[in-house]
Amino acid sequence: MLSDTKPIAELLALVTAMETNQLPLENRREQLMHFLIGSIQAQNGFWAWGRGMPLDSSIAPVAVIPVRYTLEKWKALQSIALSEFSLRTFSTPIRDLLQTRSHVTISRSQLWTDEQWYSNPEVAAKLHSIGVDNSLISVNYFVTDNWTSATFFREMGEPDFAAADRELVDLAMGSIAWMKPKPSESVAPSTFVDLSPRQRTVMLLLLDGLSRKEIAADLNLSLHTVNDHCKELFTRFEVNSAMELASRFLRSS
Repeated sequence: MLSDTKPIAELLALVTAMETNQLPLENRREQLMHFLIGSIQAQNGFWAWGRGMPLDSSIAPVAVIPVRYTLEKWKALQSIALSEFSLRTFSTPIRDLLQTRSHVTISRSQLWTDEQWYSNPEVAAKLHSIGVDNSLISVNYFVTDNWTSATFFREMGEPDFAAADRELVDLAMGSIAWMKPKPSESVAPSTFVDLSPRQRTVMLLLLDGLSRKEIAADLNLSLHTVNDHCKELFTRFEVNSAMELASRFLRSS
């Protein structure tokens, strides 16, 4: 159990207030992420959910809520998350743990020793180069093929997350029902599993609120190509706009 009960009391008070005020799900999730980031002294973090085997590189998250990121850092982290480095360093070892349990909350030092971490040139090139160092990841895998996760980062020079940090995040992610997608939010895996990597990237940027011109510039694509990707996505998900696409995956009722 947490030795300091103050974070638990604050968490309970926040959750009770949000439920009493009947805040939309996306607002609750974002506010809880802000609370957890502050409580565990993280620099930033994001909540995500998807369908398929959790952390499988072939399955993009269906919805993502980034908190306290600059646009540049968020774009850099998205690129890293889709890389082979992320698959080897985080996804595979956590996925192995999920073979025997449905909920995992783990910090970097539980996966990699300091010697392994700080001697890895890829860590320096990809994470340290953008000021990111230690991470705390909590993943739930449930209802056969639904998963949700919360990931938190600390900047260079900060220590790894402690046991109390892991316990608070584990409690929040494991016990708060609306941090897991509702059945009404679910989408059949076959709906998006065969999207191309480029289509998945465009979808995530649309869900982040970027305009088509911004997406074209970020991905070095023509506006015409981005429009084609958007048309395919809208047809696939039976919506007519980016706003409807976001609502499709972050319903509040």
